[in-house]
Order: sequence, then structure tokens, then C-alpha cells
Amino acid sequence: MLLNSDIEITSEAVEYEVSENFGGGTSLQGEIRTTYDVLRDLFGKPSYDTGDPNEKVQTEWCLEGKVFFTDEDGDQDYEYVKATVYNWKTGYTPIGEYNWHIGGHGYEAVELVTAILEGKVKPWYNLGD
Repeated sequence: MLLNSDIEITSEAVEYEVSENFGGGTSLQGEIRTTYDVLRDLFGKPSYDTGDPNEKVQTEWCLEGKVFFTDEDGDQDYEYVKATVYNWKTGYTPIGEYNWHIGGHGYEAVELVTAILEGKVKPWYNLGD
């Protein structure tokens, strides 16, 4: 699981928001199969959206999560997780079922996005609306 094997990813343990952009810097960590409409319903307007078929990415959501946990000393703490959900080299924004790429700085990004899509985590607030 995320950060500590004792953490269950639920709305009580995680907050997230959709940002306009946090400057990139993520790399592919995994994929999740879903539709554009599902992502739009969950995350709101994409953080990045272009109709240019020559770009590598046409649509991207930038997510910033804050994961709360209790450390080995029993103290409450948290860690930030950044994740991006994007299409890759399709030349268009996929509307139907598609393996959307999940970017991040580690596998925690995949766990965060998966938990959100499975309904285990609700947004604290959404800057993408």
C-alpha cells in the first residue's frame, strides 16, 4: 500500500485536489483503463487540453494528494503524492475505453489514482472546476 503497509487508502487518510499544473516532472508509473467521461466526472476540466495532434499529450489531469499516516513513533504525519493522468501519443483525446497513463514519482501515484477511481477517496476540493 501507499507509504506504509498499514495505511488503508480511504477518504479519512487521503485528501487530493486537481491542480492547473505543477510543472511536469512526472514519469510513467502505470496505466488505468477507463473513459474520458469517467475522468472528467471525477476530476473536472483537464489541467491541460490541446487539440494539436502533433503533441505527445492532448489531455492531462494533475493531481496533488496528501496522505496521512501514523509513523513508527505513533506520531501523526503526512506525505505528498503527485500524479498525472494523461493520454500518450494518440494524436487525439480518447473518449471510449482507453489505458490512460499514470505519471508520478513512484508507484504511490498509481495507488492514489486507483483508489480515487474505485471510489475509496473523495476530493477535498477541486481546483479544476
